[in-house]
Amino acid sequence: MNNEIWEDLKFFLERLKALPVSESLRLGNDGFCVSTGCDLESWVYFPERVNDVEVVNEAVKFFSERNISFMWPIYEAGGEKILESAGLVYAGNLEAMTLDPDKINLERANEDVRILRVNNNSEIWAKTAWHAFGGGVDDVEENYYAFVNALNNDRENLELYLAELDNEPVGTFLLTCEKNFAGVYYFGVIPELRRKKIAASMMNEICRLSRGKKIVLQATPSGVPFYEKFGFERLFTMPVYSNESEIF
Repeated sequence: MNNEIWEDLKFFLERLKALPVSESLRLGNDGFCVSTGCDLESWVYFPERVNDVEVVNEAVKFFSERNISFMWPIYEAGGEKILESAGLVYAGNLEAMTLDPDKINLERANEDVRILRVNNNSEIWAKTAWHAFGGGVDDVEENYYAFVNALNNDRENLELYLAELDNEPVGTFLLTCEKNFAGVYYFGVIPELRRKKIAASMMNEICRLSRGKKIVLQATPSGVPFYEKFGFERLFTMPVYSNESEIF
C-alpha cells in the first residue's frame, strides 16, 4: 500500500474536521467521520480493513442523524460485505495517482488562462466549483458557501485557486500544504468550456506551485488519461462506498 496517498488524504480530511462548520466522530484507533454540512463533502477515513460491524453502524448513524451523503474510500479489500450489510452501496472507484517532480511533463496549454490564488472571493470559487462538478449555476446551497469560506480561511494548510478566461471564472482546484506532498482536490472546469486546454493550464500551474514536492491525487477513472499525459503514475484503485449510489 502506498501510504503517501493515505497520508495526504488524512491531512486534507483532518483540515476538514477542524473547520468551524464541521462535526466529527472518532472511529477505531485512527479513523474518523467528518460531516461538513454538505452532501458528498463529508467522509469516513478508516486506514485499515473494515471488520467491525459496530464501527460501520456508528458511522452510518452519525451521517443519518445529519441527513448527509458521504464517501468511504476502502483502504484494504475485505470489508465490503460489512459495509453492504449496513446499507451502504458501492459507488465507484477513485484511482490513486502520484507525480514525482523529476517526471513532470508539461502540456500545451491555453495561454489566455490566468490562475489566481483566492483571497476574499471564496463565493466565486464556490459557484465555479459547484458548476464544474455538476451543479447548476444558480442553485448553490448556502451551506456550500459556508464550507468553502471555511476552507479558504485555513490558508496555512489549504490553498484555493481560480482559473479565469476572458476575466470569467472557468475552473478551480485546491492544494494541500502538507510538508511532504502537494495534494490536489476540487480540480474541475465548467462543462461548457472543457476541451479548450484550460485543465492543461491549471495542471501546468499546479506543477509549478508544487515547489518540487511529489504531487498526489485521487482521480476518477475517466480523468486518468489526462493526468498520465503529465507523467502521473497510477498506484492503486480505491473503491468508494456511500449511502448515495451515484457520486461520480
